[in-house]
Amino acid sequence: MSDALRPEDAPPSIYGPDGRPQFFADPAMDRFVPVVLNLASELWVQAETIANLRALLEEDGVASAERLDAIAEASASDPDREAALRAFIDRIFTPLREAPGVAA
Repeated sequence: MSDALRPEDAPPSIYGPDGRPQFFADPAMDRFVPVVLNLASELWVQAETIANLRALLEEDGVASAERLDAIAEASASDPDREAALRAFIDRIFTPLREAPGVAA
């Protein structure tokens, strides 16, 4: 981690030898925290987008909630959606695939 990114009032004791913040005795746990934060961020963006789009479609009379649910169910086996799912999983779990001690 660059010194420029460290808060001025951060105690030096929270940084490990690689310069990254270290909160847990097990370095794998410190790498897992960004996974959870990435997932939470992705989930919230998607939830907001879906809610807005559904509201717009229903408000404009383009589709009913029932029709939207039927489309989602029918598209569950779409290969493009499967590829998007794999890319999503890769983004979420990238911090766990990094070698310990390697700054991102």
